[in-house]
Amino acid sequence: MEMNAPAKSSTPRRVLLVMPNVASYEAFLGELGAELAARGTEVHLACSVAKFDASYVPRERAGNGPTLHPIEFARGMNPRAHQRAARRLAALVAEVRPDVVHAHFDAAIFTTALARTREWPLTIALFHGLSFPILTGWRKTIIRAATAWAIRQFDGVWVLNSENCALLRAAAPRADTRLIQSAGVGCDIARFTPPSAAERAAVRAELGFGPGHCVFAYVGRLVEAKGFALTVRAFLQAAKDMPDARLLVVGGGDPLHPTGLTPDEEAAMRASAQIVAVGYRTDVERYLGAAEVMVLPSFREGMPVCLMEALALGVPVLTRDVCGCRDVVRDDVDGVVLKDCTAENLAAAMRRLVAEPELRARLSSRALADRDRFSRRHFVLEQCAIYDAGKKALQ
Repeated sequence: MEMNAPAKSSTPRRVLLVMPNVASYEAFLGELGAELAARGTEVHLACSVAKFDASYVPRERAGNGPTLHPIEFARGMNPRAHQRAARRLAALVAEVRPDVVHAHFDAAIFTTALARTREWPLTIALFHGLSFPILTGWRKTIIRAATAWAIRQFDGVWVLNSENCALLRAAAPRADTRLIQSAGVGCDIARFTPPSAAERAAVRAELGFGPGHCVFAYVGRLVEAKGFALTVRAFLQAAKDMPDARLLVVGGGDPLHPTGLTPDEEAAMRASAQIVAVGYRTDVERYLGAAEVMVLPSFREGMPVCLMEALALGVPVLTRDVCGCRDVVRDDVDGVVLKDCTAENLAAAMRRLVAEPELRARLSSRALADRDRFSRRHFVLEQCAIYDAGKKALQ
């Protein structure tokens, strides 16, 4: 798809973005909202704000940001919660009368599918990752069937990587499923720019890291599916003979999903002088820029933005060979991609990266050289082109 700016006359008057929560908008779609507003489009955002203060609004709201419409979207397959949210969303569409409705993430996509009627305008979806591929038994069967039903309610569906595209096409052959052409949603490469030596040293000193420490950073939700437990488990093994290694944990827990750590491992993590946890942070770039390596042995991903952010900063990535992660990180080019990602193998890879600073330097140099491929501008222009083309984009 051509990434040039479209003619102004084709720009839709109103776009309704449907998201699980306002934080997801800020993390992934803020630049898109700002671009649409700059083109004269009225942007509306339907999302949950339950986890935030009642006065919380997106960053762009003070200028040309979206109009926020609070809707409590369900997490997981809660039929009643989805139905309640669907009724609210249907009423909102009738009120706002958008030219495009664009749903993001599984929960919001399923709710939008329930709410949609024939009177709706162009209605499309973007999956940022699929949940059913890693499930087993009856859960896998139910979620796959629900996903297949949902995507058939849309005019078009996009996914972030080719493996997920193939899975959705197999689940619902008659649905119009397409692969996004940009590197996922990309990241803000202007924000994730390598810090100066002085800035980096200041953050490391603030965290208690010395010049000789090799810092591994885990950034994300502290849940088992993201590989948090595996990261901690591997680091605790490797740290026994790596006194200069440190693990920096940036992120918070999720009440619906366990960390995967046993009580003994939780205690060992808290007791370790080599592990520093700073909790959830909005200025992730400060902490990630202070690390030598980012670690994310996730079990499933769409196209993980946090890995793009690390590489844009010149921080090599240690990850698992799964869809999404291997689409971002190139093994032995700008990171290490483990095919057999056991705690033992992950610990061995950590030891190697500590012992070989020249390897880290080579991976970092290549990551910096290719950082523009992750620019979110590519994603923003692709989305605008889809909106502008309307149903022609699906022909």
